[in-house]
Amino acid sequence: MEVMQAISDRRSIRRFEDRPVGRHLIETVLDAAVQAPSGKNAQPWRFVVLQGAKKDGLVDAMEKQVNSLNEAGSPTGSATWTAKAMRQAPVLILVFDANWTPGQDRSGLNRYGHLVDTQSIGAAVQNMLLVATSLGLGSLWICDVFYADRAIGELTGVKEELVAAVSLGYAAESPGPRPRKPWQEVTAWLE
Repeated sequence: MEVMQAISDRRSIRRFEDRPVGRHLIETVLDAAVQAPSGKNAQPWRFVVLQGAKKDGLVDAMEKQVNSLNEAGSPTGSATWTAKAMRQAPVLILVFDANWTPGQDRSGLNRYGHLVDTQSIGAAVQNMLLVATSLGLGSLWICDVFYADRAIGELTGVKEELVAAVSLGYAAESPGPRPRKPWQEVTAWLE
């Protein structure tokens, strides 16, 4: 599949078939992630792959945290719906920033380092999504894991900052394209 075709075909999948994803496909997705550009070649990304009972335990912890927040009157957006998609997907890949821990100072020059790492990790996640599409897999870039970042850190034993998660599996839906503004509408051209 050509790159522009993968970009055009990629969709956020929230319903997955109940069939396993071969380890070689997961490894191909991870290999694509680490090929992403990163500021100063820092390669700040770290990944934790969860399947089966480990994945379900993480989703349980997330649902518990989201329910607690809801009961306390704190809004959690689409987190409940996202947890259902995470449970359906046979693979969940957590994405961490190895250069940062929760609560670390992000003022001054640290702010710029954090922004560079975040952009680098975004490129790695985009690579994952595009390669998953090219392999016939559905994927979902998840940020709702932030609602349970402490619980996820405790469950996985990872101390670094949780940045995102990616669900992988075979799509059980075929959503159409989402509306996009044309590049001409969002671009200033200075000559």
